[in-house]
Amino acid sequence: PLIRAYADAWSPAWRRAELAASSGHATARGIATVYGALARGGSLAGVRLLQARTVDALREEVVGRVPDLVLGSPMRRGRGVNLNTAGELGPGPEAYGHTGTGGSLGMADPSRRVGAGFVMNQLRGGGRRPTQRLLEALYRCLPETA
Repeated sequence: PLIRAYADAWSPAWRRAELAASSGHATARGIATVYGALARGGSLAGVRLLQARTVDALREEVVGRVPDLVLGSPMRRGRGVNLNTAGELGPGPEAYGHTGTGGSLGMADPSRRVGAGFVMNQLRGGGRRPTQRLLEALYRCLPETA
């Protein structure tokens, strides 16, 4: 069923609210592009977007494995990203990124030099998250080392 609490998440008022923790709007391609650059130390297609030290600071653990009171599972956090704790961001132990309401995902895996993005066109709850199946398919397509 549609998550009623987020029924207006696509409204102009929601977009204008600039809620840092919940109102990000992007395409899957845009998210994958950003995380692809992060997975490559801040560069993509020969363009330096961030300094390597900035990327390192982003993924530095600042909150250790503690229970997330919303998700109900232990999480590790960097600066604005979740650090892969229980494989929720794929099998790469160095992977990091962020999930979103309804199953959206952005992630970078520097060991495989890959970034991925997935967005939902409707906020629906319940069942196995489609992102897990997509990440499993992505990693099956990648060579063992990048």
